Amino acid sequence: SRKSRDPPAGFAAKTLSRKDRERTVSAALRVALDATYAAGPRPTGIGIYSRRLIAALPATMPADVPAQIRLCLGFRPGPYFRWAWRQSWPAAFAKSLLLESGLRWPQADLFHGLNQRLPRHRYPLEVVTIHDRYPPPSEDYASAAFRNLMARRIEEAVQRAARVIAVSEAVRTQLLLHDPALEAKLRVVHLGVDPAQPAAADAVRHLRERILGLKPAERYFLHVGVIQTRKNIAAIVQALQPLAGYHLVLTGGEGYGADAIRQQIRQTGMQERVHALGYVDADTLRCLYSGAVALIFPSLEETFGMPILEAMSYGLPVITSAISAMPEVAGDAAILVDPRNLAEIREAMRRVAEDEPTAALLRQKGILRARQFSWERCARRTWEVYLEALRNRG
Repeated sequence: SRKSRDPPAGFAAKTLSRKDRERTVSAALRVALDATYAAGPRPTGIGIYSRRLIAALPATMPADVPAQIRLCLGFRPGPYFRWAWRQSWPAAFAKSLLLESGLRWPQADLFHGLNQRLPRHRYPLEVVTIHDRYPPPSEDYASAAFRNLMARRIEEAVQRAARVIAVSEAVRTQLLLHDPALEAKLRVVHLGVDPAQPAAADAVRHLRERILGLKPAERYFLHVGVIQTRKNIAAIVQALQPLAGYHLVLTGGEGYGADAIRQQIRQTGMQERVHALGYVDADTLRCLYSGAVALIFPSLEETFGMPILEAMSYGLPVITSAISAMPEVAGDAAILVDPRNLAEIREAMRRVAEDEPTAALLRQKGILRARQFSWERCARRTWEVYLEALRNRG
């Protein structure tokens, strides 16, 4: 496996030659993607990946792939009738319901499950993207029912698929520990990050004063992600407590363990300094990234960590964990901490807030690091996975 500081250029499969590509594809090739998670009005994680990949795929289609290739988005009925039918989707894609029936609708030669699951009925070729650790993490991070459900879905998908896309080397390594036989069909394709859109100073000032209620001298650390045990928010709150004049802003919905986290905030008397905003829209998130001291992201488990790259794209210093996929994403452009060492987290926060040369260096490195990840690159490598699977079909 690659060293954690290497740029995300090491695609596991060989780049196909033009001759190979021409052999792979017929004039009537049909490629369908499960776009269900892209349809939701508040996308996180898998939903953002699905939307950005769908947008980038048509533009990155290899020039020597026949123009007759047909692309289709499949939506499970609930999300389709609630949201997808009235949204705009790239013109290159036809739209279809994704039905669990003998009709196998949509029709396709290759089906890509973007959300680590495949339909009940099989397609001639199948590709699946795995975002989560498998086997699932301990009961400390998710309920037994959820872990069992995800285990069944992922186990079936990785066994059936002709190619398995892992979003990080950390995911790939965990899958291989579970089943070394997956090596031949596992491919790492990192996620991308959108270019930063820094907010205007007036918008940042409005957020600070009217939404967060901060005084002029007060500053805030930012955490982006669901409020849940795995995100280690309890440790962030404890680390922040003695740092007078600093607040913590939490964005995202509530997940496993959220009640205990809220109780801990009240018990430590930190409710005036911890601002849980829930899900925020894109404009508010831009303001938060533009005005924070740093992103504080010392998670106990991550299989990628998209907020790391988002923060870096804004030139925001990042503090994250030295475990799982976080060093792979952050490289040497962040302060890496032991997420179970409270003193280490606190010292990193203090250092970023008070040591301007350190903060400036992190801003510079972070911007350069974020540029190494793009949705265009993600889409190009996804095409390579499709074409490799087609080339090797029996």
